[in-house]
Amino acid sequence: MRRIFTLILILCSAFAYAQKTGNVSGRVIQSKDKKPIDYASIAIKNLSDSVTVGAMSTGEDGKFIYKGLKPGTYRLYAAFLGLKNTTKDFTISADKTDIELGDVVLEGAAIDLQTVEIKAEIPPIVVKKDTLEFNASSFKVIENAVVEDLLKKLPGVEVDKAGAIKAQGETITKVRVDGKEFFSNDPLLATKNLPADMIDKIQIIDELSDQAQFTGIDDGSRTKIINITTRKDRKNGYFGNSTAGYGSDDRYDINANMNRFNQDRKISVVAQFNNVNKQNFGGGLGGGNGGNNGGRGGITDTKAGGINFVDVYADQTEVNFSYFVNKSDNLIERNSVTQNLLGNVTTIFDNKQVNTSDRLNHRLNFMVDTKLDSLTSLRIQPNLSYTNNESLNISRYNRDYKRYMIDGSQTLTNHSTAPSISNNILLRKKFMRRGRTLSLNLSTNINNNDSENYNNNPETRIDSGNVITPKITNQFNDQESESLSQNTRLVYTEPISKTLSLEFNYQNGYNHNTSDRYTYNYNPATLQYDLLDQTYSNVYENTILTNNAGFSFNTNEKKYNWNVGIAVQNTDRTNNNISRGYVLRQNVFNYTPSAMFRYNFSNSKRLVFNYRGTTNQPTIQQLQPIPNNTNTQSIPVGNPDLKPEFNNTLRVAYNTFTAGKNRSLFVNLNLTQTSNRIANSSSLIQSGDDQGKLAILPVNVNGVYSGNITSSLSLPIMQENKLNFHINIGGNYDRDVNFTNSLKNITNSWSVTNGYRLVSNLEKLDLTAGVNGSVNRATYSVQPNSNTRYYTFSPNVSVSYLFPGDIRWSVDADYNQNTGRGADFDTHFTLINSFISKQLFKNRGTFKAAVNDLLNENQGVSRTANNNTIRDESFNVLKRYFMFSFTYSLNRMGGRNMIRGNQEGGGRDRGFGGGGFGGGRSRN
Repeated sequence: MRRIFTLILILCSAFAYAQKTGNVSGRVIQSKDKKPIDYASIAIKNLSDSVTVGAMSTGEDGKFIYKGLKPGTYRLYAAFLGLKNTTKDFTISADKTDIELGDVVLEGAAIDLQTVEIKAEIPPIVVKKDTLEFNASSFKVIENAVVEDLLKKLPGVEVDKAGAIKAQGETITKVRVDGKEFFSNDPLLATKNLPADMIDKIQIIDELSDQAQFTGIDDGSRTKIINITTRKDRKNGYFGNSTAGYGSDDRYDINANMNRFNQDRKISVVAQFNNVNKQNFGGGLGGGNGGNNGGRGGITDTKAGGINFVDVYADQTEVNFSYFVNKSDNLIERNSVTQNLLGNVTTIFDNKQVNTSDRLNHRLNFMVDTKLDSLTSLRIQPNLSYTNNESLNISRYNRDYKRYMIDGSQTLTNHSTAPSISNNILLRKKFMRRGRTLSLNLSTNINNNDSENYNNNPETRIDSGNVITPKITNQFNDQESESLSQNTRLVYTEPISKTLSLEFNYQNGYNHNTSDRYTYNYNPATLQYDLLDQTYSNVYENTILTNNAGFSFNTNEKKYNWNVGIAVQNTDRTNNNISRGYVLRQNVFNYTPSAMFRYNFSNSKRLVFNYRGTTNQPTIQQLQPIPNNTNTQSIPVGNPDLKPEFNNTLRVAYNTFTAGKNRSLFVNLNLTQTSNRIANSSSLIQSGDDQGKLAILPVNVNGVYSGNITSSLSLPIMQENKLNFHINIGGNYDRDVNFTNSLKNITNSWSVTNGYRLVSNLEKLDLTAGVNGSVNRATYSVQPNSNTRYYTFSPNVSVSYLFPGDIRWSVDADYNQNTGRGADFDTHFTLINSFISKQLFKNRGTFKAAVNDLLNENQGVSRTANNNTIRDESFNVLKRYFMFSFTYSLNRMGGRNMIRGNQEGGGRDRGFGGGGFGGGRSRN
């Protein structure tokens, strides 16, 4: 397999560089004063086929140079806002490879750029300050593709098997459509449902915080998001896809999405029903395709549907509403072996488990954003959710302590409900003086969780002398927890100069949590659970009041901006153990500094330093001093003396993009140091009913550090974006501290990951080939003989070709190798999925015959190594099945039927248009 990938690389490189290439250079100046123009737009078109081979911007001295042109005749276009466009023709030949055009002069008469259109390919990638914009038509995907398929083609973007997205090393938590929220904050509902042929642009944005967007002052708080801009011919009409499939072993897959767009008003409906582990939404029971449920394992039956509505009215009031419901039934069979490293003692926990769960979830989101007057705006954003979960867990296990052994079984049934409601109100006011603002943010969250479970847990202890001691736990647990949090934040900004401003902020937080837990033993006399067990019953209350006041200075210059601030936070916490009549009060002061420096070498090259100091409060589960015996391996108990954690986090990010060449490099470094880290102190229980289990107590520790680095390099191998090579390399290091049998244990763990991927953008051939690998290492100071190292190796190739007659054949092959985990968990298998499809009804319909896991080799394994624990597990996955399906695409735009995104009887024009030559400024 590795030889195949090496051969592909060699062939592609040889093809790309077989011909001698040339360069063109020059300088763009004004006709009036002969001064150079920086950031003028340059485009180069091959006159033989009218295809634009590249685009770029001039430097600060007005100069440009474009390399790698094949022999041929070209036309160079130069444009700048407010000046006339100009062109120059030139020829690259074998004996004349370096062309110097000299000064390219732009005349001073202004024109309307909206009237300028040069029929050519739009540049695949454009850099716009904090936005990296990809032209969707430059990245080819197959018919019936969704947004996720297009994202996998983009340089610097990674999509895992569960659908989670990383862009430039950062996780995407929000996807918008035309700048508006789509099903609130669930990216998968957009990426797994919306059709790819509706997209005009994909924008990856370093989005400022709401406060920074309002004030115009960069506070250093940014979120990586994706914005999908729809094609102009899709902004008025109906479009969508529906698929129905049925296969062997009663496998079925039905999904549909329908969209009604009318300029700013957009209505979308999505639905899916399947038992093939597909979940086109986030927050579900599992997720992902290929039978891995996003790494969770098992087989999931999913039923889901929802509606999203957004509109912008004449007074610029925006309304956004969404409702989504999903029901997921999951069956998972899991075998696991856990090693607990307890100083000079190692316990081994072998568990065979079958778990069934039924989960129902409702989500309702609403948002209205309106202007009260020209200087004042109000946003109200309420959200409701309700989750009902029922599960049955049956396990047989063995705990080996060398001197004795415990065999046991457990039947644990659970029913829980979790309603929650939240509301966020943001009132913003601008004053007449530019930069002077006042904003008030009120947020409320109410969460309840009611849980009932029956725990039937017989065990048998076998001593070295074959002395058998039986024990049984048969209990009913009734637990109710409630949480109310209210936060108020007031921010005032005052400009000091044109580039310097001062911000004052104050925040008040109130958080009240209660946890009532009652455990009842089974009473043989009454055949009821009516004997209250005081050991495992408790009523606990936790109240936290925080006050935070601070200020920051902010500077925004042409090339750079920085932010330096500090705040003082007071935390007053009261822990009330109502059952025991004990109250503990804590009062803590923390300083929370922040700093940010952002330097822009150019529009396409940037370096960012960002530092934050933050606190993290312990949860009520970590505080409540009551043991929980429903776990067959451990007995966790809370610690009311816990202090809040304090994190110092430094982030360094560098990115650069070469316009016209489509080369990009992104590097992210994150370093974190934690004081008073909440870690576990584990000890072996030597006597009593829970003998042999681990007592787990959360404690505060110091000396905890972590760091990770991610990088992504994208290189074009063939011109015109036909073949690209992506490299992703990352590393992670963690230094954790915990206690095991009263001994301080330091765990050093690190991992290195790397991936290499070839991605094509061709008309009929769709090719993606790559290889991923990782090495993981963990060392333990109290038990160095248990240090572990394990590896993963996974080459993959996906290829499809559209034959005459609109017939497509596709093969997707993945080889997975896991080593270093032990004889029962080292695996290697090949997963092959394939289909053949035929387009019908003027390409509106597609019939498909598919097979999943052709070789029937799919396996599920995982290993985790942290603190004093090494855990290996295997689990059931979706195996081979065959399926026949039919997909129908409905596209009716502006009263006309559309075929594959084109109007009947005509093609889709693609050009620079007026916007393509905008931007830039003249130098004075």
